[in-house]
Amino acid sequence: MRGTLKLFTHNGIFHADEVFASAMLSLMADEIQVTRGGDTEVPTGDEWIVFDIGEGELDHHSVENKEKNGCHPGTEIPYAACGLVWRKYYREILEAMDCEPRYMEKVYNRLETSLILGIDAEDNGFDPVAAQLAKMPNITDDQKAQIVSAAKVPFSVSKLIKDFNPPWNSDLDQNDAFNDAVSFARDILINRIDSIISSLDGRDYVLRAIDYSANHIMILDPFAPWEGVLYGQFRNPKAQDIWYVVSPALRGGWNVQCALSNSDDRTSFRHPLPSEWHGLRNEELREVSGVKTAIFCHASGFLAGAETMEDALNMASIAASK
Repeated sequence: MRGTLKLFTHNGIFHADEVFASAMLSLMADEIQVTRGGDTEVPTGDEWIVFDIGEGELDHHSVENKEKNGCHPGTEIPYAACGLVWRKYYREILEAMDCEPRYMEKVYNRLETSLILGIDAEDNGFDPVAAQLAKMPNITDDQKAQIVSAAKVPFSVSKLIKDFNPPWNSDLDQNDAFNDAVSFARDILINRIDSIISSLDGRDYVLRAIDYSANHIMILDPFAPWEGVLYGQFRNPKAQDIWYVVSPALRGGWNVQCALSNSDDRTSFRHPLPSEWHGLRNEELREVSGVKTAIFCHASGFLAGAETMEDALNMASIAASK
């Protein structure tokens, strides 16, 4: 973690790429001091990080820099300041956020695809849909225009940042508005990176739970998102043998959830809960199931619950035997 970082970027109307670049750099320092100025005011010296202006390595506006920077890997999206800063400093940023070294490349790629590509594309005026349609000679121009129009996102994080610029009839200081936008973007980045790291931790945790599973039942205590991990284990026989997942419920008690044969079909249960349980609650369900603290069974049969872990496991065992 650095102490104070001196940053320089362009003045005037600000955009998501330099706002998020500033926010990223703030994650690896105790404090940032941002100066916004024009082309003739660009500072020199190793103590400065200059981006989105000045024709240096973190600028993307000149023809020469566009060619040198290239595009994000596997895409035709040119780099903007956001992507350039992330590409250069991601390790230092993630180290400051206590990201485990084994996760860094995965976090880099996931943040790239989930946030940065969209920011850089919009800043460069690049429309991936239009670019792909341009390669399709059998589609008419009218059809292409309709598809591009239908694919446009009405609102995006870049547009959210744009709205931080003071309106024409406002006396709000533009630098104050920029700092507000950076603070907002910083929260988004922290939440996104934390979420990615959490999902990677969760994947390891669920994989261990799969290994410990028995009798068609996987236990997750505490709960972690498991479906994407479980359904991605095509070649793992233990994963394929899991019918039910038992975990704490957010509303209290414990849930029994059916695993799916086809993750795109929410009714393709590997082994359905007993049909006579469907839609029953409390005393009715307890009488039919024989489980003392049974609370409910969803009408579709994909989920059931009990007050205790012991009884949730009992429900799963009974269901597995039928």
